Formats: sequence, C-alpha cells, structure tokens
Amino acid sequence: MSNAHLGSLVLALAALLASGCGKRACFHWTELEGACPSSEEALVFFENPGCLSEIDSIDGEGDFDGELCCYDVTTVDTGDEECVPAQMPVPGGGGVGGVPRPR
Repeated sequence: MSNAHLGSLVLALAALLASGCGKRACFHWTELEGACPSSEEALVFFENPGCLSEIDSIDGEGDFDGELCCYDVTTVDTGDEECVPAQMPVPGGGGVGGVPRPR
C-alpha cells in the first residue's frame, strides 16, 4: 500500500468521524489525477486492511474541491473502534502505516 493511499485513508477516516448528520467521507486527491474516482472505484480509498469499514455504501459521485474528493456515504457501527492505523517507519522518511494494532 502506498504512502499516498495511507495518508488518504487517515484523512478519509478523520473526515468521516468529524462529519455530522449528512455523512460525507473524503480523501486527498489532486487535479493532476483527474476527476474523482467513481463511487465504485472510490470504496478502496476508505478501506483499512484488517479492519471493518464504517462505510456501508457510497451514495453518489464525488465532489472535488481542489484538494479532496468527497462523497455522501451511509455508515454502520462496526463495533471495531480499536482498529486504527498504526504508525510505522517508512524507508526514507516518515509516514502513516495501515497495520491494525493487535487486540
């Protein structure tokens, strides 16, 4: 999994947790990457290997604001609050890893 994807995952989770009534989830995207991925393609950006996803469905196409692709989502309570990305060293620099902590 790439550092950019892991950084996007952290941003997506933070955006999801910070959202209120109308649930939105976002991940980092650039204009160079083109239009936001379709709702089907975007689901992978919200996955955390080894953890259950709180996103049950992506309910529409993404909106690009110049830095983020954001989607309306339906969420579910997975009961998996302890599963969070762990920080891991990245060769050549720092970064965020996607390995869940053992229970």
